[in-house]
Amino acid sequence: MNWEISYYQTPHDNRAQPFKYQELAQVVKLTPFLSGQAIQILMTNVYGKTPLKFKRLLLADREDFSNAVLVPKNGVAEFVIPQGQSIGMDAITFPVKAGQPLYFRLEADQPQTYVDLASTYDPSLVNASINSRVTGQPHLRDKWHQRKSWFSLAGFRVLRENSAPLVELAGDSLIETGMVAAALGKHLLTNYPDQVTMINTAISGSQLVCDSPTDTPLFATFGPSLLHRLTQSTWRPQVMIASAGGNDLMMPLISSQKPVPMAELEAGFEQLTRLVKQRRGKLLVPNLGPKRAKDAAYGGGKAKVNQAREQLNKWLGQFPWAVDVTNVLSDDQGFLASQYDFGDHLHLSPAGGVAFADALIPQLDQLLRERIL
Repeated sequence: MNWEISYYQTPHDNRAQPFKYQELAQVVKLTPFLSGQAIQILMTNVYGKTPLKFKRLLLADREDFSNAVLVPKNGVAEFVIPQGQSIGMDAITFPVKAGQPLYFRLEADQPQTYVDLASTYDPSLVNASINSRVTGQPHLRDKWHQRKSWFSLAGFRVLRENSAPLVELAGDSLIETGMVAAALGKHLLTNYPDQVTMINTAISGSQLVCDSPTDTPLFATFGPSLLHRLTQSTWRPQVMIASAGGNDLMMPLISSQKPVPMAELEAGFEQLTRLVKQRRGKLLVPNLGPKRAKDAAYGGGKAKVNQAREQLNKWLGQFPWAVDVTNVLSDDQGFLASQYDFGDHLHLSPAGGVAFADALIPQLDQLLRERIL
């Protein structure tokens, strides 16, 4: 029997924009990729400046929590996550079935500051809601335009007989917002049921080669570059899908960050391939997609950014690990098509997430078949 990761989403550093609650009731829905006979839930306070104390954690496989069980730590309901640490809750016997959502209710009855933050927009596989009263009833929302965030719950492992290939979704907001993750997750659950697991380590605003600027509290949440994060990562995915590079082009237009030379970006992608290869994994990199921002989201430099985007896409096109998502997402003028647009000319709608995933799936399937067989 082995402990295998069944769902994981990296909480990122929100110390620059902390959330303060007098009390907390949080409900999170996470969909397992692997089945198991027992479960261990993973909690984090990696970025917290003080310990976090919780009244209890409940687990159910029904949204109404009618069959909820208490998840203890060291045999008791109340537990503390020390500052700067991650912990595993007590492993409990609880049948987990791939594709059947699990629901987690986390309660705190004292004032605390929360900074280990995860979020999604697409609610189909992952969802969350928060109430500022410990006795409150958070309600999960289905509208994909609304951001759903949660604290300190990173994911869970399951106890099972068979190990499974790991797919890691890495990079920036095109992954973290959940549109692409949901489409790829549904593909894996349908075509590789209980055979492949997937984690989401993407961070909105993340760049490939540059750490986040600190001009504003929001920018500071973007965190270290993808390359810097990978040098510290303990994950060893069989396949990594890394969406990156676009923010390196955009940030110099809206922050004090200096423009990134094209040669440096190219070298960054080459370093990315080396890091994944060192972990004996395979890499897939969707190109930067079609031109963005018909209007003014990039300010006066949008034409220059779109030109650089096309130049980098042309360079990426020579590598077998690069996947062209540009053609499927473009309108007849080469911009992000309206049906695939979240509404900000930058991010993807659920339909855009499906189109993006569909471009990746043929190569992903080929790599997974090699691993599974």
